[in-house]
Amino acid sequence: MVKFRSLIASMVAATALTTGFVGSAAAAEQSSVSAQGSKCATVWASNGKGSVHVCWNWHKNSRGTYDGTYRGKFYDHAKDGRWVILQARWAGRGWTPVKTAANGESFSADFYGISGLNFRACLTGGYCGSPAS
Repeated sequence: MVKFRSLIASMVAATALTTGFVGSAAAAEQSSVSAQGSKCATVWASNGKGSVHVCWNWHKNSRGTYDGTYRGKFYDHAKDGRWVILQARWAGRGWTPVKTAANGESFSADFYGISGLNFRACLTGGYCGSPAS
């Protein structure tokens, strides 16, 4: 039941991210953001038992915010059946689950009209790690 609730929460949050939220602040995590760019990082749960390799690219839109894509793969290093959760944060929005999956699953999605995007990994039940640097 916990996995199902986590999955529903992730789907709702992913819809929010792909629908796009216009942020008024400059790109906080990407302080020297150019009109376009890309980045890859591996983010870890705080206990080291799960990680997500995530890559994202962005381009500035006519509203002064960013559109782009993010993609990656989930890893359950403990192989304990816990789901790994990818959370995102952007200007005007706190940490929000955007994708969740079991070990080895890949993902890809778009985002629109946001700024200050960053990611971190968590496990079912918490253990959120540090944001991508």
